[in-house]
Amino acid sequence: MNLETKQLTLNTGQKVWYEYDHDGDLLELIFRQAEASCAVELTESIILRFDWATNEPLSLSFISFSKLVRPTPYGQLYFQLLNDEWPDEIQGKILTMLQFSALNEFLGLSSYVPAYLHDIIPTTTIKSSYLTTLAA
Repeated sequence: MNLETKQLTLNTGQKVWYEYDHDGDLLELIFRQAEASCAVELTESIILRFDWATNEPLSLSFISFSKLVRPTPYGQLYFQLLNDEWPDEIQGKILTMLQFSALNEFLGLSSYVPAYLHDIIPTTTIKSSYLTTLAA
């Protein structure tokens, strides 16, 4: 296993650790060492673990990380959030964490509305320059 571990300091001063397995192409950001009481797939390749009682994100995992941050001729990649699969009681918790916690340093929120639908499709993108250099 070719594991790289490093500590990052966010603009807020918060310390975040990452572990990147180059062989498995798996990146995990660890915001706080603790046992998660809830985990949810944000997308098919991004998993959030958090503390249910405090709504505190504990870790964020990226599966096939290098594919998620690969350059394209059209700009950044966006990924559909799987919010339709989230139980009603956690949807608000997740959206709040994505907007106002350390997750916001790494994931951006946006939406898409296809011409043939009236429903908004929520999306996310990996926005942190800390991370895009890892898969290079």
